[in-house]
Amino acid sequence: MSRSMNKLTLIGNVGAKPDIRTMSDGTKLAKVSLATNHRWKDLHGDAQERTEWHRLTCWDQLAEIVEEYVSVGDQLYIEGRVEYGSYDREDGTSIPTVDIRVRELIMLGSRTPRQPVTSKYAVEL
Repeated sequence: MSRSMNKLTLIGNVGAKPDIRTMSDGTKLAKVSLATNHRWKDLHGDAQERTEWHRLTCWDQLAEIVEEYVSVGDQLYIEGRVEYGSYDREDGTSIPTVDIRVRELIMLGSRTPRQPVTSKYAVEL
């Protein structure tokens, strides 16, 4: 049997307030928008920059940490896997989606001073 891997590492900044939901069974879900930047010089030597936006999905304990500690502008290190899906619009067209299912999250910094993480899940950060 051959082995395969679906692993992604990102360092970026939170672009919007995390969307926190509680499922009917009590499980927490957090959706986070993360921006990463790519900078380079073009053929003429001019500086160029491109921002990529990533949709992060955090479940359970990670979602609780996101709810309590993550806000717009925070810098995050995440590890996770890429998940592809789709949803159907009312007009019947199918829209493809790409989500990052977060497995590990580390808060690298924020724009405002904060207290250290003292959650019962802090060890898992």
